[in-house]
Amino acid sequence: MPDSMEKLLDDMITKIEQIMSSLDGTIAQIGKMNDLIDKMSNRFSQEIVSLTENVRLIVEVLKQFRVQSNKSVQELSHEINDKIKDLWDKKSIEVILDDEKKAIVTIKDAQQAVSDNLYYAQLLTIIQSIREETNRILSSCNL
Repeated sequence: MPDSMEKLLDDMITKIEQIMSSLDGTIAQIGKMNDLIDKMSNRFSQEIVSLTENVRLIVEVLKQFRVQSNKSVQELSHEINDKIKDLWDKKSIEVILDDEKKAIVTIKDAQQAVSDNLYYAQLLTIIQSIREETNRILSSCNL
């Protein structure tokens, strides 16, 4: 029996060594997987930091754009208001209105003159017709 016990013991030791070898392989695979996970985690962290920085830069650019846009709109508004104030202070608007009023009066006067000329032309035509008719009647009476 001692031989069979030794054989059994040797078989058990062989099996345990096989299991230990298999466990060592599994532990090595788990170690490699752990290293890969660490590398992926580091890379992911770097990408997140980079993405966060890019988003921060984009937000900063948008803020600057908004500030510049507001400044531009405000500057444009101030410029327009200043020009209107200058025109008002110089009474340019009133001068323009006075010039327009003078132009309207001139147009009305010209229209009246044209109307008068047409009336006089019609009167002259009527007078000429009357004269021609009178001459015709007189010439027929003299015959």
